[in-house]
Amino acid sequence: DAIKTAEATLDGTFNEFPTKLEYLALDDDTAALVYVVQVQNDAANTWYEAFVDAHENKVISVTDFVAKATVSLCSWSRRDSS
Repeated sequence: DAIKTAEATLDGTFNEFPTKLEYLALDDDTAALVYVVQVQNDAANTWYEAFVDAHENKVISVTDFVAKATVSLCSWSRRDSS
């Protein structure tokens, strides 16, 4: 079952977001029929969207909704033109 596969592969729990059946474009210019399943692990602060191959029941792609990213902010000063 796609939900169990996603949970086991990504060490998370299905978050009850409705699963979908879609085609996923692959790098070799083909497409795979996949179940799209969201799993989360609050303790590890992870949240993934797994694309589980509908025929082979294995995760073939993942979207990480909590990817580690940083933002640098710059302060800008304005000159008074008066």
